[in-house]
Amino acid sequence: MHADITRRTLLTATGALGLASCARRTGTLIAFVPKFTSDPYFLSANQGAQEAAREVGVNVLYNGPVDANVAGQVDIVDRLIRNRVDAISICALDPDALTPSLRRAQARGIAVNCWDADVRPEGRQVFLNQATYPAIGEAIADIMARHAGTSGEFLMLVGSLTASNMLAWQAAIQETIARKYPGMRIKTTLLGEQDIEKGKNVTLNYLRANPDIRGVFTNDGGATVSAAEAVMQLGRPPGTITIAGIGVPNGIRPYVRQSVIREAVLWSPIDIGYAAIRISKAQLERRIDPASCILQAGRLGALRFTSPDTLLLGPPLIFSAANIDRFNF
Repeated sequence: MHADITRRTLLTATGALGLASCARRTGTLIAFVPKFTSDPYFLSANQGAQEAAREVGVNVLYNGPVDANVAGQVDIVDRLIRNRVDAISICALDPDALTPSLRRAQARGIAVNCWDADVRPEGRQVFLNQATYPAIGEAIADIMARHAGTSGEFLMLVGSLTASNMLAWQAAIQETIARKYPGMRIKTTLLGEQDIEKGKNVTLNYLRANPDIRGVFTNDGGATVSAAEAVMQLGRPPGTITIAGIGVPNGIRPYVRQSVIREAVLWSPIDIGYAAIRISKAQLERRIDPASCILQAGRLGALRFTSPDTLLLGPPLIFSAANIDRFNF
């Protein structure tokens, strides 16, 4: 308990010091705002952001709430506006709650882009999509079909009921099932609230009461870990209940090694952080040109516009026992 309080205090202090230093800064400052700072996924994204910052000669301030706190993220954006950062690159916790603040940022001349999770279109100039929602949804549904079969009853464990990316992946999974695997039936949807312990408990209780469930779909990396923990505590042999969803390699590696998780879907958070800062720099230099169809992004090469305000990082990655040890994030 005390260690957790100390950790939270240090993280909060770091963010406050970073904001206080804005007034004394020199050079271009881009605020890189994750959903929350305590997740290794977002630390990896910041690693890529700092890499891009060194290459293009800007300063990147990594600042966000410690936990998935929408009001905290809004407050941080408002403080960034008051401190007159040059650009904000944000992974939004809630599209509706963040849009008003980001509109104010744009009115002050601050360039805004979103990555990973979007806001309303009027809240930013550019959205960086890590992979198309249909591609991710189809990849997840295909994993379930490969390992659990194409009929029977299934469970959906979701991380959030408001995050735009999670809602879109959930819809894409359901659309793929309706189109490709009509014999699959999602019996119910449970909410884990991006809390591994809560997600584990609700999943475990449901699986105990519903022994015919063949698999658990997830739309959040934490939810995937929750499902794996629930399946392990259930005591059924590995592979009896298939888990298919979003997975962060360092989070799911032990479950992959034990065959509790066979495959999972993601992308490189290091690359998405790197690309987001490249996009911010292009915005500040007025080099965003959808008519060209591409944006050059350093080591990533050309990113493709999928619409006038959306750039695509690339196809989803599939992690399995065959390749997971090649990734460290």
